[in-house]
Parts: sequence; C-alpha cells; structure tokens
Amino acid sequence: MTTYYKIPAEFYHRIHFVRPRFKNNIENVLLYMATECCHIKTQSCSGYSKEYVRAIKMFPGNIGLSDKTIANWRTEIPALFGFYEEDKATNITKTSPLAFFLNDNQDLTQFFKFFLQTFQFPGGHLRADENAELISLGIKFKPAKFLLEVLKSGNEQYAAQNIEKEMSISAEEATYCIFNDIRVTTGMITPSEVAKTIIYNRKNGIKYYNSNDPLIFSSKNKPRSKGDVIRYAGDILDYMVIASLLVENHGYFKMKPGEFDTINYFTTDKSWFDGYDNLYGRNFTTQEISTQEIKWYRYVSSSLDANKFKSNLADIIRPGDVVDVIFGDRISWLINNSDRTTKDIGNVGEALIFAHEKMRLKLGGMEDLANKIKIVDTPAYHPGYDIESYEGNDAESPDDADLLRLIEVKTTISKQRIELYSFHMSTHEWIVAKSHRQRYCVYRLMISESSKTLFILRDPVGLDREDFISTIPRDGMDVSFPAEKLRPTNLLEWKN
Repeated sequence: MTTYYKIPAEFYHRIHFVRPRFKNNIENVLLYMATECCHIKTQSCSGYSKEYVRAIKMFPGNIGLSDKTIANWRTEIPALFGFYEEDKATNITKTSPLAFFLNDNQDLTQFFKFFLQTFQFPGGHLRADENAELISLGIKFKPAKFLLEVLKSGNEQYAAQNIEKEMSISAEEATYCIFNDIRVTTGMITPSEVAKTIIYNRKNGIKYYNSNDPLIFSSKNKPRSKGDVIRYAGDILDYMVIASLLVENHGYFKMKPGEFDTINYFTTDKSWFDGYDNLYGRNFTTQEISTQEIKWYRYVSSSLDANKFKSNLADIIRPGDVVDVIFGDRISWLINNSDRTTKDIGNVGEALIFAHEKMRLKLGGMEDLANKIKIVDTPAYHPGYDIESYEGNDAESPDDADLLRLIEVKTTISKQRIELYSFHMSTHEWIVAKSHRQRYCVYRLMISESSKTLFILRDPVGLDREDFISTIPRDGMDVSFPAEKLRPTNLLEWKN
C-alpha cells in the first residue's frame, strides 16, 4: 500500500505569487520591457500606463492579443519584477532602478540573482489582502535562501553517513515539504529537518500526490492537476536555474558547481524587508500594508551593484569553444582554474570578437593584419571602442585593406537564447562614432549556452540618419534595430 506524505490541516497554507503568462519566454520579455521602460519618461500614472501598454503590444508576437492578456502582462511584470514605481499618493509613475540596471548591464543571470536575493513573503509583489493573510499566519520566508540551505544541509547529511551522493530536490518535494507547510515558512522547522525528511521519504518510497487528498481540491471541489499544485515552487526553482544557482536534471535540482561563493552568500545573507514587521501580532488594516508597497520596490533596488553577482565566464563558454586565441589564454585559464574570479561580460564579448576578427582576416589571406589586431585596454580612459581591427577584404578597394576598423562590442548573456535588438552607447562612444563614421562598428553579440548570435552595425550615426535604426538620447544613446533588416553574421572561432 502506498504511503503519502501529508501536511496536517492546521499547518497547511499554499503559498502563491504572480506567475507570468510569458514565463516560457521570460528572458526575452524582461530584456525587452526593461529597455522599453527606460524610454518612458516620469509622468502621471495614467500617462505612464498608456506608454507601458503600448510597449507590451509592440513585443514580437503580441499584436492581436486580447485586452485581457495585455492587462495581465501589464500587472505581472511590475508586480514581480518592479520595473516601475507607481506612487499613487502623488499620482506619479517612474521607471525603477531595476529596469535601468538590467538595461544597462544586459546580464539576466546577474539580474535574477538580485531578484531572488530580495524575494520574500510577505512582499510588495503580492496584493495587500494576500500579505495580510501571510502576516496573520506569522509567515516570514525567503524561498531561494531556504532552498539552498536545504541542499547544503542534505549534502552534509550524506557526507556524515559516507554516502557519495549530492542532495537534490524536486518541485513536488519543495511544495509539500517547504512551500505549503506553515511550520517551515514561519521558521518552526529548519532546513536541516526538511532535508532529513526528504531523504527519509525517498528511502522509504513515501509519495506526495494523492487525488483523494482534500488539500489539493479547488474551491469548486474540482481536483487540481499535479502541475497546478507544484507550479509555484517550480517557478522559483526555474528562476534559480536562470540565476545559475541550480542545475536541473530530469526534474531534480542541485546546487550549481562553481557557484560556492554566491551560494554561501545567499545562505548567510541576513537582509530582509522589515516594512511589515510591526504588523505581526496585532490588528492592522490593509491600508497599512498598501503604504509599504513603494518602500518595497525601493528596497529591492537598494542592493543593486553592477560589480556584484557578475556572471561567471565558465557558465557561458566551455573549454573548446574558442581554441588557441592569443587573447584566449586568459579565457582558458578562467575556465579551467578553480581559483578564477567572476569577470565582466564585456571581457567575454571582447575575447570572442577578437577571435572572430583574427579569423576573418586570416581566412582573407591577411594574416599580417590579423596579428596586429588589439584590444584597447586603458584603465584610465576608454577611447570609445574596444578593439582595433582592420578592413581586410571588406574594404571597398584592395588599397584600403589596412584601414582601421574601430569596434565597440555590446554583449548580452543569458541561460536561454534571447533576441534583443537594442543596446546602449555612452555619450563618448556616440561622439567617437560621429568622428569615425564608416570606420566605426558596433558588434552586437548575444550569447547563451546553446548559441552565439552576432549583428554588425557599421556607422551607427549614419544608420540613424537614414532611419535604419532607432535612437533615443539617454546619457548617450539607446539604440534599437530591426532584426528583419539586418542579417546575423556567422561568429568565427580561431583555428590554426
């Protein structure tokens, strides 16, 4: 007879939160919407909302969506990711630092780390009445932190028993042993105890799903699907994969190798939004909760730091992807050395484009020029571009083959393939582009674990004047280009 693990009814509470309709395309959507929000000026709440909805409708594939679906997007993105701050007291809405941060850094892995570090229950991502229920139950819970603590404790328990196994967790286990149990979300049960329970249940074949369990029935007494019951824990686990904190294999999640420092930071982090703390143990109104919303979004923006949680080069480029690149000695060392440190995305892009340019000239029979390519690395001053290359066979005349090509590399990295046809140029970069025109190129590089896509924009100033690209001034220039008018360039890898 099958034994089922059940949470006692008095300790059952199903935690939930906003679940985006676009979750399967979340990386593309967030990068696009962050960029669009950066284009919207601070203004009245209604005015900002109109421009925001217009941006949603313009997202590829959204033309023709129902008003209800558009409204869902309009609610879900700011509720969960806080891309704008709506101050109802002053009737003013402005784009939040979170949107500017993602747009400027183009690092979704880093962005999701910040998101998960601050994500908690209760929190401003929920309605006031939902937070009121959590507070009345005494719930204080940071899911990413707790999940990592469970996995660390499980590893310690296996090691103590001399079991050569790594602790993992499924969405089902996370749902029943963590998310839906008030004893856990209020701190009565520790991560160590949860890990012990999960290990025990596996060893003894104890199951979690039972269609006759009244706890999984909806208000209309219709049984929910298993996927519906576990989806919230599943979302957090998926977000932790995007954040490069976990890896998933056949529905089981383990800690990501090579992320020890970041995982340790999460498990020892004491940060907490305390705006609701004085409401526990007393009577309160939902209005008292609502007043904390603007403070919540300012809190989640307060920890942003471009130098923190930068994506690890080894997560994106594996040994063998780029071979024998002169500059690639640095890449190879970072990938293979356990003492490596986190590096700027820009260095990844520069290394790949350096290899690309070197191979482009070599294939054109101009190895002498290929050997003269250099990355411009001047800590005290940025010349407005990253790489000095040469025109080679792309020159209009053979006599111009040795003309300089000044390359500014704009790189985006993510776990999944993304399509983001925009980037930001600083004021100085735009001025240098004006000065050099045809000699100046922007190499827009999009890297994921499965693909690398390169677009080359020669003379962005000229392209702007011809309305081939769109630009909006903002501490320099926000640039976007139509993918259908510009074919991607095959990214070359250096080979001897």
